[in-house]
Amino acid sequence: MHPFRVPVAAAVLCAATMLSAALATHALSTTSPPTLPSSSTSCDPAMCGGLRIEYPFWLGGTHPPECGYRAFQVTCDRNGTASLRNSFWTNQILEINYGDNNGTFRITNAQLADGTCDIELRVNASSDLSLAPFTISAANQAIFFLYNCTDLQAQPPPLAWAPINCTNANTSTFNSFALLAGGYKPDDKWEPVPGSCTVSMMPVLGYPGATGADYRRLMKSGFLLEYTADDCRACEESGGLCRINTTYDIFGCLCSDGLSDLIICGSSGSKRTSKIILIGMLTLLPFSHV
Repeated sequence: MHPFRVPVAAAVLCAATMLSAALATHALSTTSPPTLPSSSTSCDPAMCGGLRIEYPFWLGGTHPPECGYRAFQVTCDRNGTASLRNSFWTNQILEINYGDNNGTFRITNAQLADGTCDIELRVNASSDLSLAPFTISAANQAIFFLYNCTDLQAQPPPLAWAPINCTNANTSTFNSFALLAGGYKPDDKWEPVPGSCTVSMMPVLGYPGATGADYRRLMKSGFLLEYTADDCRACEESGGLCRINTTYDIFGCLCSDGLSDLIICGSSGSKRTSKIILIGMLTLLPFSHV
């Protein structure tokens, strides 16, 4: 027999012994509660004013980036005002309604909520949310701003058109009005309005009895957005913690043995690991023929 070859029976016995030891160690580790990394508590809910920030949102400066998706990053100023971090406009978050997979939150555009008349330039400020994983809720109404209506000398404006009272003297809003319409439909092509007006539109949540004359209150109250996120509860119920792979901005479940490639922690990954150990051992052993 070649001095560097091992009999098959001895090789298999050696591999079986090593595998048994590995499985015994694994069994001991699974009989006790899983111990998660010490940094796992860093994603606990945080407060900004009276607003609770938790997955899929995360508070910059308090939570590490793996606590939530990029688009859900929140900033909190010294006054306790929460805003979406990655928006072109300052979108202040007024409330968040968390759900298992789906939720809603209400925002207002800080540049418009003060009642100034920078409408022509800024009224379509919801457009910067189109690339984010948010959907403008069908619960919103559409408010139209009709400004510089040049052909209203021959006929008065419709009764539903509320004159805009501008507080910004540098803004040209000749014969300008606000009109509160029905459900917000951003993809619809609206018919031309009388008066040769330039038209812009924004979503507002609305309230019973509101009209275009309430445009300041409507804009300040904001509008509702919907979001969808991966199921955090399933991960937590399996003993894990919800985390985000910051490289790919995708969900991962943090388990006692690391970040799972599944949305939950469980034994399937351990069984797969055991099989890999066995295959690796048998491949590396120098077998000889009988």
